[in-house]
This record gives sequence, C-alpha cells and structure tokens, in this order.
Amino acid sequence: MAKIVKTVIKEIYCDRLNRDVSLIEDRVYPAEFMPDAGVAFHAQARACAFGIECNRFGYACKWSGLNPNYDPFEIE
Repeated sequence: MAKIVKTVIKEIYCDRLNRDVSLIEDRVYPAEFMPDAGVAFHAQARACAFGIECNRFGYACKWSGLNPNYDPFEIE
C-alpha cells in the first residue's frame, strides 16, 4: 500500500495574515522500491497551511481560492 506524507516545502512570512505560513505538499511514496520509476515520490497536492482561514477572512491569493493570479510563495 502506498504511503502519503505531508511535507513542508516552503515557508514565508505572509503580509496578509501577519504571520509565518507554510506551503505543504502531499507526497505519495510507493509501497515497495521501484527502480524504473525515476522518481522517489509523486506530488499529489499542494496547499497553504492557512488557506482555509484566509478564505474565511476574504484574503485573496491562489491558496485561499480567491485569486489564482497571486501566489505569495512565488514572490521573492
């Protein structure tokens, strides 16, 4: 059976929430080693740790689902 692991891939300071936030990725690892696969895991999904809270408060960004054109994790 495959194993799903939540991994923090990036942390930033969010100006809208005035706090540190994390971009979390769900990684799926195969049940057994597959040498021909080429990659150790498959990235299933990404989400901001505070995306749901931002949506409730109306803070618009890609991860809150309110503005797909603004991604605070890409700005640097």
